[in-house]
Amino acid sequence: MQAKITKRLVDSLKPQPKLYAVRDTELKGFTLRVRPNGGMTWLFDYRNAEGRRLNYKIGAYPGLMPEGARRIAETIAGKIAGSVDPQAEKKEAKAEAARAKVSTLGAFIKDRYEPWAIQHLRRGDVAVARLKADFAKWLDEPLESFNKWRMESWTRDRLKSGVKPVSVRRQLDTLRSCLRKSVDWNVLDKHPMQGLERLKVEDDDRVRYLSPAEEKRLRDALVKRENDIRAARARFNKWLKARRRATLPEHSEVYVDHLRPLVLVALNTGLRRGELFSLRWSDVTADMLTVRAAAAKTATTRHLPLSVEAKQVFTDWRKQSEHSAGEDLVFPGANSKRLTNVNKAWETVCELAKLVNFRFHDCRHHFASSLVQRGVDLNVVRELMGHKNITMTLRYAHLNDDNLKAAVAMLG
Repeated sequence: MQAKITKRLVDSLKPQPKLYAVRDTELKGFTLRVRPNGGMTWLFDYRNAEGRRLNYKIGAYPGLMPEGARRIAETIAGKIAGSVDPQAEKKEAKAEAARAKVSTLGAFIKDRYEPWAIQHLRRGDVAVARLKADFAKWLDEPLESFNKWRMESWTRDRLKSGVKPVSVRRQLDTLRSCLRKSVDWNVLDKHPMQGLERLKVEDDDRVRYLSPAEEKRLRDALVKRENDIRAARARFNKWLKARRRATLPEHSEVYVDHLRPLVLVALNTGLRRGELFSLRWSDVTADMLTVRAAAAKTATTRHLPLSVEAKQVFTDWRKQSEHSAGEDLVFPGANSKRLTNVNKAWETVCELAKLVNFRFHDCRHHFASSLVQRGVDLNVVRELMGHKNITMTLRYAHLNDDNLKAAVAMLG
């Protein structure tokens, strides 16, 4: 239908079973669309530079009266005459408003990064918490402000204040990953930390493993801790019995809790702490252990043959575990939930064993070092450790000096 669009005409229009449009006879493209439910929408029909026919939504009647709609339509017609695509302009304005909404670090984390991280990252909640804590003073700062110069200054200040280089690098890496998503999602045109080199730290080359004497002390300490717990339970039951109160079950199983089997598995498999905490009984067979991609740091599934000791540990631990089937966690925490740490118990054991500067993660180094010292090929060690490349595994190469000397000696 074509006619000069006026208020009198609009008021006379009636809805029909099918949607129809009234095109203005004075201003080409100015259109009123009438829906079957009686709703009316102002549009401007035009073709863009590529010849594609588009409809620009102006507004709705009666919120926008014919006179006002016509004035807007005339403005749009002028833009089109000047080779400006109003639809593209509107889209860009909307995108700019969206970018402005998340222009600060805090807003970007809250509205964009946090929902994505929790859904897609293995420990997204931890990454977000670290960001908010490490850069708490900068949450109101614009994303563009985190440039190379500023972050280099921040790094120097952090190091001067006594923060360990490895901690500073981890904080920078977390921020760098967050800002990378701002580029992926078109919030920023380029990464603000572009050109900032990754902080080099000596900790990467730290390989702490146990001497035979230290390993014996660790194993003895694990047993002593359990014996102390058993003795404490026996004394408490004696106290309860003397008062004619119900006693607690004695610790008659092989292990009193998860710590000793957890450590023994770590020494025999080299699994990362998070991989151990996420291990499920469905991942353990009679001879093989599987680290699922979802639980692995490298997001890659790997399979490890079990040593004789590891097999026995899993067998004994499974017999006494209340939840030891299928998707149940092998080493559950309180209320059968995933463990978060074993710091207090581990510190107790290290103190009993008189171990200096030996972290739980060093059980992993001990596993790799033991393999290399027994002449296992570094590529095999790499696969068992789940390293992405051989560079990480080469940290243990010097432990193979005796084998290298023997090889050279064969030359005469």
